[in-house]
Amino acid sequence: MPVTSKRIFISSTSIDLPEHRQKVIDACNQLGLMPDGMEHWPAADAKALDFCLDKINQADVFVGIYAHRYGWIPPGESKSITELEYDRAVERGIPRLLFLMSDNHPVRPGQWETGPQADALKAFKQRLEPSRVRATFDNPDQLRAEVLHALSAHAKFDDGGHDDFRIDLTHLPAGAAHFLGRDDELATLDAAWDSAGTTALVEFIAPGGTGKTALVKRWLERIKQDNWRGACRVFAWSFYSQGSGDERNASEDVFLAEAIKFFGVAVEASLNPADKGRALAEAVVARRSLLVLDGLEPLQHPPGPLAGELRAPGLKALLTHLATAGHPGLALLSSREALKDLDEWVNSPSSAARRIDLGNLSDADGARLLHAEGANKAGSAPIADDDAELKEASRQVKGHALTLSLLGSYLALAHEHDIRQRDQVDWAEANAETKGGHAFRVIAAYERWFAGAGKAPELLAALRLLGFFDRPATQENLAALRAAPVIKGLTNGLFVKPEGWFKFLKQPTQAISKEQWNATLKRLQTLRLLDVDTASGRLDAHPLLREYFAAALSKHQPEAWQEGHRRLYQQLKDSAPHRPEGLAGLHPLYQAVVHGCRAGLHQETLDEVYYDRILRGSGPEGFYSSKKLGAIGADLGAVACFFVQPWRQLVPSLSAGDQAWLLNDAAFSLRALGRLAEALEPMRVGAQMWVKQTDWKNAAANYSNLSQLQLSLGDIAQAVADAECSVDYADRSGDAFQRMARRTTLAGARHQQGEQAARNGFAEAEAMQAERQPKYPLLYSMQGFRYGELLLAEAERAAWGGPAVEEGSEGCAEVAKRGRKMFEWRVSGDPLLDIALDHLTLARCALYADRLHGRRPGDEAQQHTDAAVAGLGQAGEQEFIVHGLLTRAWLRHSLNDLPGTQADLAEAQRIAERGGMKLHLADIALTRARLFNDKAELIKARKLIEACGYGRRRGELEDAEARLNSATAPAGH
Repeated sequence: MPVTSKRIFISSTSIDLPEHRQKVIDACNQLGLMPDGMEHWPAADAKALDFCLDKINQADVFVGIYAHRYGWIPPGESKSITELEYDRAVERGIPRLLFLMSDNHPVRPGQWETGPQADALKAFKQRLEPSRVRATFDNPDQLRAEVLHALSAHAKFDDGGHDDFRIDLTHLPAGAAHFLGRDDELATLDAAWDSAGTTALVEFIAPGGTGKTALVKRWLERIKQDNWRGACRVFAWSFYSQGSGDERNASEDVFLAEAIKFFGVAVEASLNPADKGRALAEAVVARRSLLVLDGLEPLQHPPGPLAGELRAPGLKALLTHLATAGHPGLALLSSREALKDLDEWVNSPSSAARRIDLGNLSDADGARLLHAEGANKAGSAPIADDDAELKEASRQVKGHALTLSLLGSYLALAHEHDIRQRDQVDWAEANAETKGGHAFRVIAAYERWFAGAGKAPELLAALRLLGFFDRPATQENLAALRAAPVIKGLTNGLFVKPEGWFKFLKQPTQAISKEQWNATLKRLQTLRLLDVDTASGRLDAHPLLREYFAAALSKHQPEAWQEGHRRLYQQLKDSAPHRPEGLAGLHPLYQAVVHGCRAGLHQETLDEVYYDRILRGSGPEGFYSSKKLGAIGADLGAVACFFVQPWRQLVPSLSAGDQAWLLNDAAFSLRALGRLAEALEPMRVGAQMWVKQTDWKNAAANYSNLSQLQLSLGDIAQAVADAECSVDYADRSGDAFQRMARRTTLAGARHQQGEQAARNGFAEAEAMQAERQPKYPLLYSMQGFRYGELLLAEAERAAWGGPAVEEGSEGCAEVAKRGRKMFEWRVSGDPLLDIALDHLTLARCALYADRLHGRRPGDEAQQHTDAAVAGLGQAGEQEFIVHGLLTRAWLRHSLNDLPGTQADLAEAQRIAERGGMKLHLADIALTRARLFNDKAELIKARKLIEACGYGRRRGELEDAEARLNSATAPAGH
């Protein structure tokens, strides 16, 4: 990796943290950064301080690691060298990334400060800027991972003095269509780039075939001729390679992996997509970057209630960060549907995002395009590109760029360039507002001509092959389709007719020569019906052309359709190792799933490819793609192939057990991606299937998950009903764990409802836990966290009111004692979510106790809160991250960190809105109202609390209303 110009100063005590320091040095080296630490510095004497401070003067970034020692105090100073280093970094204003050792970290004897040093350390930690603390850490490896993530945006590579420039346009479609007009749009892009960040995103919206990609590529060519106009990074990606139909469930995973690699971001592959998107955004804004995302509609919700909203949490995080960061670069987006996620910035006075409805070509530009593509005669008379008949033809197809391009080429090929012959195309059924519109009618005209008067069966066969693909086709893919024997009614034109005795055979067996095949492709390329990537040999065509032939083949030639997909399935699964490594290695297997299902081989594809080779089973070492690679979106796309109607009806040929399992798998992926409302359907259908099979254990677990999902979505009454079913099925199963755990589900739902019976339900479950595991008599994991919430409810309500020691301190102490017991019981391999929730419980206990005693939040509250937020982020559980963010927002407000408070509330709001988490939205509104005396938020909170039946918050709501009304009442009232 090239060297870097950035220096990283590493500050910490030395005796207790040598392994940790080395991990940070390793992280810097991995990123190409220059670590500067104490390892080769002079001995600790009077000159050492000057030496250290001089090093900080030269540093670009300050990394502070703080444990339980205060450090050496230089002669004549009242502070330790560690604190003085921090002070100098603050004076210089350089980026400061701070990391704190958590209470869960093992500590050897003698590594805790005592006496005055302990007091000095406590005072120093209280001075640390909360907004600069990036994470807590439980071990050296976790510290290394956190530092890698935090420093990735600061990794600036040097190409050896050659202007630090990188470009990758290889993921855009091949080919270059004729381009005419669009002068205003090109000028808009020039102005956006020249604004140096005032306009952060430009979004082109238009139906398929209007020339969005052509416009993007033309502008890229223009700025390339200007030596890229000061850009340091240029990265482009087209999502059209994943299809564009409404039924597609495309994945962002490959894009994230490739973009993260290109921008030099160091993150774990298993990180959840939203965190990957945020990390990528930090790297993009670190330089003057141009990011092009073409054809986003496969990742958007189709027409309906959520139309245009991104289904990809990583892209959401990336784009929302780019819209707010004020970076000097530009993101250029194109889609058939406006990105609903950007409405906030499109409609804001800042104009950080611009949305442009591209529309169709003007009559004049459409006429010029027709002429350029070959329509240059009217009868025997030549015509100019502004001819009235050309303009009329353009008007007839509403200036649709793809239709005009196809029509011009068709008239040149079949009708000697004569514009008057355009009526040979059957426009009667064409409707520009319906799928395919006029373009499909021109493609149909080509199809008829190749099959009839044109006598070009090889051209028609080659074109039809593209209907099997939703992305560029490789030569190996095409070879599988072209192989003998002939696919009847499909590839006949790619085989030589038999002669002599062989003419009596029903089907030809001799394929056309390589030269004939290449000539066929060249002719289609000349007609602009096909694009060939000369570097890779891949074949591609406009998405509308692929969609036309896919629809025609599946409807009119179902046997050929299935046989072609069967061949591709076999070719793809044979081309990959049995269990390949990495996302790129799995790519052929994901494609094989698509083709296997379209071939009707659903059970075989599920068993042999998806379950065995992609997931690698479902045991402790299974779910390789999601656990190790974070490929949740790619898995969901594969699972969608087994549905007749996502996410409601599976292919009936699958076994009943596999159907229930797939429904659960789909629900898990949808929840993990923050698509909670969509997860309801497969989760409920799956739960009902387990009931039909009298599998009471799985039925209990599924109804419990369903109840918790209903809670997140704000349907508390239904959550209680589903939890009651869960308890019933658990009792039928006789399984001790299920009987205990499902009672906590019901108690948790009743607690949100405000029912007093909730406490008895938790107590009953804890008694069952003590009987089941006498060594661990308290509820733990998720069950313990939910019980802790109830036990802390009184203290939480009192803490919002200010000092009131007698009202909640006892509850804080009781729950804190239970929380500490969880860490005593901790074993290696405990889930990240469990650890993070235990930190959150202890954070709340400490925060509430500090509030009730009228004191500033101390180290315990801060450290447990930071550990909780970091751990919840690592666990990737979007529903629980909001819990941590709300607690930290309250903590930061108590520490007078108002920007940090607002940032946490904004992030919580984004997560909750994306997932439709109504209870969280109510909590956020109530928190904002209480922290900032915001009446509008209080009104919003009341509406949500009443709509959801959120009884747990009614008392707090009334307290907040009384305080706010009292504070704003006129004097004398």
